[in-house]
Amino acid sequence: MSILNQLQRNFKKTQTPGFLKPTLLISFLSTFLMSLIVLVSYFRLQPEVPLFYSLARPELHLAAKEWLFILPFISLVISLVHSTIIRLSFNNDLVLLKLFAWSTVGLQLILALSLLRIVLIIS
Repeated sequence: MSILNQLQRNFKKTQTPGFLKPTLLISFLSTFLMSLIVLVSYFRLQPEVPLFYSLARPELHLAAKEWLFILPFISLVISLVHSTIIRLSFNNDLVLLKLFAWSTVGLQLILALSLLRIVLIIS
């Protein structure tokens, strides 16, 4: 129990470096836009969408359209975990923190492009 309390105290003492805040803001903005795209397109999509189009068997390509919500959820989890890691690693090399923050944005971009591709294939 004391380890958990110590982590909570250390987390409260740390802050996100100022030069990384715009990068993390881009990450959370990307997550919000992905959620918005899924919500707007959800009601006009077919009941099944080609979410798993890279699978070998064609009958497994389609999934229920509710599975589209997993991409913004993964994006949110990545943003939260990475921002927590950056916040706790403030004393480490700042170049590595900046690289880590931009890799977060890169992952968000890949997920957003995947979502956009799926929605555009269906529309």
